[in-house]
Amino acid sequence: MFETSALTEWIIGHGISQMVLEILISLCIVATIVSVARYIFGSKTYGIYAPILLAISYSYTGLKYGLAITLLVILTSLLSFSILKRIRMHYITRIATNYIILSIILVGFFLLIDSFGLGLDKMSNIPPLAFISIAALSDFFIKQYIKKSLVGSLMTLLSTILVAILGWFIISREIISDYVLNNLWIIPLLAFVNILLGMFKGLRIKDYFRFRFASRDENDK
Repeated sequence: MFETSALTEWIIGHGISQMVLEILISLCIVATIVSVARYIFGSKTYGIYAPILLAISYSYTGLKYGLAITLLVILTSLLSFSILKRIRMHYITRIATNYIILSIILVGFFLLIDSFGLGLDKMSNIPPLAFISIAALSDFFIKQYIKKSLVGSLMTLLSTILVAILGWFIISREIISDYVLNNLWIIPLLAFVNILLGMFKGLRIKDYFRFRFASRDENDK
């Protein structure tokens, strides 16, 4: 356990709760993870907001429950979109209808768990806001699905979830969260890291592998 720093005590003593401060710190950490994943490794996600939202939501739900809800949201979105795309309607009304269908499915899911358990008996203890945050993934997925193929959308979805899981793992470690909470100088350091990433012009790790395999295929011809 780290001793609370004077700066942290001063901030908490001037109207910002420790919970709010921890969430803001988590946001900074996960945002940097998304930047590293994008510009160093070449991982494509649903922008920066979706993986941040998922990572912080998973920290409240627990990974098992978070992934179960995520899977339900995606399957429901695919089902509702396949039905609603046959109806000529405005985009916002389609998304709104999708959320209504999703809400109905989530209620049914709760009833199913209450009856059979399914290894998710503590689902009712999850904060409602975490549910809503994960459900918002439906909008990101549908937007991507409309523009790209199902395979491309699923690949971006998988990348988003993997980055979110990495973010969840890091911000859920008590030793890390306590250290950053009491060493707030790390936050400006993360900003500096993102500035450096923003100026990075080199190849991403994914590009190295892609070019390597392409060169190998050319040599085999």
